[in-house]
Amino acid sequence: MDSIGTDLLQAKDIVVDEISPTRSRVTLTPLERGYGHTIGNALRRILLSSMPGAAISEVQIDGVLHEYSTLPGVREDILNICLNLKGIAVSLTGREQSTMRLVASGPTEVRAGDFVHGDDIKIANPNHLVCTLNESGSIHIEATVTQGLGYKAADEVRAKEDDRVIGLLKLDASYSPMRSVNYSVEKTRVEQRTDMDKLILSLESNGTISPIDAVKRAATILTQQLAGFVDSDLVDEGNRAREAHSVDPFLFQKIEELNLKNRSINCLKAEKIFTVGELVQKTEEDLYRTPNLGKKSLTEIKEELAIRGLSLGSSVPGWPTDETAE
Repeated sequence: MDSIGTDLLQAKDIVVDEISPTRSRVTLTPLERGYGHTIGNALRRILLSSMPGAAISEVQIDGVLHEYSTLPGVREDILNICLNLKGIAVSLTGREQSTMRLVASGPTEVRAGDFVHGDDIKIANPNHLVCTLNESGSIHIEATVTQGLGYKAADEVRAKEDDRVIGLLKLDASYSPMRSVNYSVEKTRVEQRTDMDKLILSLESNGTISPIDAVKRAATILTQQLAGFVDSDLVDEGNRAREAHSVDPFLFQKIEELNLKNRSINCLKAEKIFTVGELVQKTEEDLYRTPNLGKKSLTEIKEELAIRGLSLGSSVPGWPTDETAE
């Protein structure tokens, strides 16, 4: 086995479209045919099941011994309050466990942002409703925030603990910061190939993690799980080959992608300049000698290239020559 598929394309273009504060669309392109589903399905499963996060795992409420209680002056019963507490999106940094407290008197709507906590805790949805108090109502809550992975049922925690604290309510903890993950695959074009894959991930989180960070973390988890199968010698060989031959896929696009006027395009084609890569390797002097290509057209070309971070007179290592094409 001489290589590890160094000729396979590696996706370089990542586009993040923010739909709302908690919903985004991440597009990854280009991918080899079939790799959209391979990578998309793997990332989706990791994003839904294996993302670390934080959640409220237990609470103590003054005057409450069990979850079937009620409090005078509080509209919601304890079961509903516990459900509301589970809906608070929290993040915890630097510690495995921390505590936050809430003291409120009515009449008022008690919200997640009313909790007092340290700098290690951040609440992503401070307007989330906890409970509603009337004129005579009051409430004191102490909530424990823990870090974890996936979903941990309260019954599972109780079964492992012999000593139970009276009035300590265990909550089902959903640690994953992701609410939903879906993916789709579309066809895209690279050079003359029209069967390449474009992977589109539709993500919804609880607001404690950005979509691109979530995808990067999921990709890191996948890489770590596959590390035992990796041949380091072949990886080093592949990296050297990519460094020697890697070329920005956009350079293979036709010059029409630069949104130039027809006059400029026709002049370039007459000089057998058909792709962006062929164009950027030309100097200004080369183009000045092109028949019918004036200063305005040259300025237009330079501006269109600059928008994409390109310029004339560039060297493109690894650009295929007539010899390499053979």
